Parts: sequence; C-alpha cells; structure tokens
Amino acid sequence: MSATSIISSGSETLDAWTRRSPPKIRIDLSGQKPGLVNSYTTAESIDGTATITVEQDTRFDSIEIVFEGTSRTIVERASCPGRTGSQQVFLKLRQPIDETEYPAPRVLEAGRSYQYPFTFVVPDYLLPQVCTHAKNNAHIERSHTLLPPTLGDPMLASNGKTLLDDMAPDMAQIAYIIRVSVLKKQQNGNALKSLGAVAKKIRVIPTVDEEPPVEIPPNSSLCTRKEKSVKRGTLRGKLGRLVAASSQPKPIQLLPPSCEPKDTVSTVATVNLRFDPIADEKPPRLGSMTSKLRANTFFSSSPWEDFPSSTGMPFAQIGRGLYTENVHLSTMCVASAQWTKQSTNDSLRRDSTDSSSSAGSVDSTGPSSEFAGNTYYTASVVIPITLPKSKAFVPTFHTCLMSRTYALDLSLSYHTPAANVITPTISLSIPVQFTSQTKYAESFKSSLGVTVTQEELDEFFHPRNVTSPVNFTDSPARDVVVDVDLAPPEYSERIGARASRTVRAAN
Repeated sequence: MSATSIISSGSETLDAWTRRSPPKIRIDLSGQKPGLVNSYTTAESIDGTATITVEQDTRFDSIEIVFEGTSRTIVERASCPGRTGSQQVFLKLRQPIDETEYPAPRVLEAGRSYQYPFTFVVPDYLLPQVCTHAKNNAHIERSHTLLPPTLGDPMLASNGKTLLDDMAPDMAQIAYIIRVSVLKKQQNGNALKSLGAVAKKIRVIPTVDEEPPVEIPPNSSLCTRKEKSVKRGTLRGKLGRLVAASSQPKPIQLLPPSCEPKDTVSTVATVNLRFDPIADEKPPRLGSMTSKLRANTFFSSSPWEDFPSSTGMPFAQIGRGLYTENVHLSTMCVASAQWTKQSTNDSLRRDSTDSSSSAGSVDSTGPSSEFAGNTYYTASVVIPITLPKSKAFVPTFHTCLMSRTYALDLSLSYHTPAANVITPTISLSIPVQFTSQTKYAESFKSSLGVTVTQEELDEFFHPRNVTSPVNFTDSPARDVVVDVDLAPPEYSERIGARASRTVRAAN
C-alpha cells in the first residue's frame, strides 16, 4: 500500500471520529394528527413550530424556514434511448426571523431546545417571474401563474386516511414542503453550508374558479356533436340520420381539503338527440347510456407555449408526454326517453314568436347533413355525473411543465327494427372542468359575524414575504436534465422596500 493511500485512509477515519452529529430538527404543524398529512387551500395559514436540538455545542449563522413548491417531469426520448426532464421551483416563501430571536453568540448549546414559530399563507397567484418563456397564447401566462395542486404522490392524494390514486404518472409530480435548515458560512467565503435540514410534506388543493368554456381545436379527440346513419340492419338500407349533441356541463366542484361530501351528484350532462327520417320511418329505440371520465395529464421537458392538446405530432418526438386514465362512472337505461315529433313549419312559427329560445333546447342540435324533409324527431337524455370514491381528483390546472384536463366520454346505444350482430352506438367526448370550492372565507365571515368581501380577504391574507428560489433542494436522477432556466430569477432587491410588511411568526 502506498503512503498516499495510508494517509488518505487515516484522514477518513479521523474525520469519522471527530465529525459532529448534525442538529436534530422537528417540524410540528398546528392541527397535525398522527399518521395524517395536513391539507390546505387558498388563503389558509400554515402554522407550526420548528424545534432544534444538538448533541454538542454547534456554531451556526442562520436558520432558514421556507414553504416551497416544486414540479418535476421526466420524458422518455423516442429518438434515442434515455430520458430527459425538468425541475422547477415555482414557489418559495421564507419565514423572517428577527436577529433578537437568535442566541448570542450564534451557538446552539447542547441539551437546550430552540423553538422558532412560523406562519405561511397559501397564495392564489404566483409571481410573474415564474413564467417567462415564449408563449403562443395570450391567456397562457395567467394559467401558468395560478397555484397548482399537489399531484403524483399517493400518500397525499386524499386526506391521508387511505391511499388513493390521483391518476398521475410517475413522470409528473407537484409537491409542497416546509423545510427547516441550520446554515453556517463556509470558511472560504460567504456561501452558506447546511449543517442539517428537514422537510415535511403537506398537501395543497387551491381554490379554483370556473373558466370560460374550452375551445375545441380541429381534429381534436373531443367531440360535442356527431351524426350517424341509422340502418335497418346489417347490409340493409338506411332509416335516416341520428344526431347527438351536448354542450360543456357545469364544472364539477370539488370540496376543500378535510371537508366531508354532502352529496354524491357532482354535475349533470344533457345529450340532445335528433332523428331525421328518410321518409316516414320511426326513430330508433334507445338503449343505454354509458359514461366515463377521462383524465389527461400532459407533461413536458420544456415549457408549454400554449394549452396542450392531444392532436398533432406524437409527443415522444418533441420531448413531451401524455398519460390518460379512464374511470367508469355509470351505465343507465334510457329506453324510457320519449321521442317528440317535430316539423320545420312548427320550428319557424316558434322562432318568429319566441326570440328567447334557449340554446339548450332539444332541437338545438340542428338538422343532419342529409336532412331534406319536413318531419324530424327530438329527444333529450340527462346523465347525472357521480365521482367514484376510489379515486382522488384535483382541479383542472395548467403550469409551465404540466397540465391536467378532463373529458366526459358518453356512449349511447340504440336498437333498429332488424336484429344487428353488434348493437350500434353513437359517442360524444365533452370537456368538463374541475373546480375547487373555498372554505376559509365562509368560516372567517361567520367567526367575525360581519360581512367581509372576497377582495378584503385576499388583501388580508396576501403573503408579503416572497423570495425567489436560486437552487434546488433535491438532486434529480442522473439521467434527467434539470432546466435551471425555469426557476424565477433572484429579485429580493425588488421587495427590500417592503421589509416592514413581511409576514411575522405567530405569537
């Protein structure tokens, strides 16, 4: 053995004997229940205490307590084997600690416990510096600066009582943590080195309001109107043309975290039907309506320049991915739905006397492409949408690296006079939004016993201390490329004038 190797081995042994044990850090959140993960929504305060103990007297310079939100994506490359991905720290709030709260001198004494309370308020918007990439849509920046929900962790998919699937792939994750670090300046400069750090996961489901109806691009998998020829049977002539149409239903409103559901029906979808006979044929007899919910998770290694769509170039060719999961909702018999005979003359008379006809009326489907007669039939089917309790759902959202959208797939079967080998069906795929209700505003109003506007609440709970992330806490996989350009730039100088307005710890 060479002398160099002997010296090196001896140094490592000496370091192992003389190395100080790291500080022990414990994070306690208010309202924490054993075995459960705390959940929060917009405008709620995250209150807690960081407790630090050491086994030996330890010199330090500062203690950092941050509330951090990160997103990570991994995409399989199609052109060559391997993976690429990105990581973005989109939220970083720092708890200010006054100089008088530190021990003097800056030494943590063995056998003593040091407690530092903290308070963070869950914001509803992110800073504009989070989304600085190129954009092809004027509305994409607003969507990318809304707070996204926790995604991709089965332990955080619900209230922590049971493991639920939020239908996200392993390649896409959004996480929130409270991290406490004990820092010390390095001898060769002013850079801070971590003597010890602990992070605690929390679940965040922000309040999400209803957005305008989704615009369906050409050649999209979404379809709100379809028409189909109705045949007498296999290899036989046509009876007429069947048209099915529906509009985007009201959003499915998710309850805030930790709230028990009051009912099971989330929303309803209405399918309007029209049958245009060739001559005097009767409309087909309706069978059953099957409804499924399709959850789409879009993810990418580079920022999305527009709202994602499943059409166009295969995602694997451009460093993007799409994970889809279908959830069966219900199969209901609709044979009792009644067809109503209509005529074009009646429609003209109604239009001339009633200018306020509803866009959702049963004849809003419009005539089929082959309609040339005077008589047609209409019907309407209402489908209640009930979410299963075996899955966890998050609101519809869009970020720079990933998106979650939903669609209702409705399939209607019908029967013709002659027997068919396969029961014919007509299908629609309708976009549906998932929103999340607010709970803190009502509880705050009731506790005060006064009327408080939402604007006043937003101003009251607006976080004042916001700092930009400059590095990542966790190292990505070795075969994942981290795009550090996605992190917002340092802008602590911009908020220096607001130091007096920083969020203070709870007394």
